[in-house]
Amino acid sequence: MLKSFHKSFLKLLAFVGPGLFLIGYNIGTGSITTMASAGSRWGMSMTWAIVLSCIFTYIGIWAFSRYTLVTGETILHAIRIRFPFGKTISLFIMSSVILAEFVGVTGLMTIIVDLLHEWIYIASGNSGNIIKIPTTIIIAGLLFIILWKGRYQFLERILSILVIIMGLSFLATVFLVIPSWQNIFHGLVPRIPDYPNASLIVAGMAGTTFSSAMLYCRSITLKAKGWKLDREKNAITDSIISVSMMFLLSFAVMICAAGTLYVMNKPVEETIDMVRTLEPLAGNFATSLFIVGVVGAGVSSLIPTILIAPWVISDYTNSEINPRSKASRIFVCLGVLIALTGPFINAKPVFLMIMTMALLAIILPLSTISIFILLNQKHLGENRNSLLMNIACICAIIFSVIMSYYGVIGLMDYIG
Repeated sequence: MLKSFHKSFLKLLAFVGPGLFLIGYNIGTGSITTMASAGSRWGMSMTWAIVLSCIFTYIGIWAFSRYTLVTGETILHAIRIRFPFGKTISLFIMSSVILAEFVGVTGLMTIIVDLLHEWIYIASGNSGNIIKIPTTIIIAGLLFIILWKGRYQFLERILSILVIIMGLSFLATVFLVIPSWQNIFHGLVPRIPDYPNASLIVAGMAGTTFSSAMLYCRSITLKAKGWKLDREKNAITDSIISVSMMFLLSFAVMICAAGTLYVMNKPVEETIDMVRTLEPLAGNFATSLFIVGVVGAGVSSLIPTILIAPWVISDYTNSEINPRSKASRIFVCLGVLIALTGPFINAKPVFLMIMTMALLAIILPLSTISIFILLNQKHLGENRNSLLMNIACICAIIFSVIMSYYGVIGLMDYIG
């Protein structure tokens, strides 16, 4: 029976493997802190941002998928060889994605360590650097071992386990914090709250779901899997499953924050704020569930985040992805070292993650405009965009420009 379950599990991975990377990358601590921050400040009034972000995420995933399925080309490489000034444009996108992701690594690791530190404190009463330092080293060591091994199939299996743990933990926590459906329906009306840093948080909500890095990751993983146009139906199903999971998990986190912190008028400044507030409302069990979910989300997000750098370089140079190459392992070592420093930097990890997501939202219009142009080029022949797909892509471009505007305004306000 166990052998039969293992075979079924491997078949499921082969079917939805690329989508696991999207869920693992997208629903990390960046997504959790951004959704929790919004829910704790404005309740369910930002439901519209999750819904729209997920709709346009699906359009973006499918557009990037279709180009790679039809041509076998990854997107950065296609921009480099097929656009005027393509080398400059693709180099700018690649550099921006790598910079944003490495900044995000510090926030991811800080939140994971802080939560584990809090969990140990709740369980044993012990705290301080005597717990924090070994916890950081152990997490970084496990991360290094997983990434050094390097096989795509191995990474898929690790991510699938973490995504399942994360999903079950968040969905179970939601049932302990019953939402008001009336507030959810009211939250479907788009509006920006008159609140400090509102623009930054809204851009972060878009950037953590409709992410440039995730879209390039999608193209790269499809090529790594060897999927062609004959796997189009698989790619559609895989995209729907991954976006649906992104919506459910993001929605669950916002519900948890809205049902607790918003009611108590305690906005999230640190992820740990939410953990401490859940305890008196739902007990240690809910607290433990939430911590397990966030740690699973953080580790599942750290893996593809560190891999982004060597992968987008492979995309840019049109070279095979080789996780065991010297260049890839240099980036793995660099990413793990950056992660090690995160918990000891004097910065708020919540706003560090929100700013990272907002930065990704700022470069999003360049990505959506590029894929729109690529999908209408003559070399695709009869596989060029249909009228309906062109309308969908134009709507995605408009949404990305609006979110990019909010990201710029939000960052300027925050710095000012």
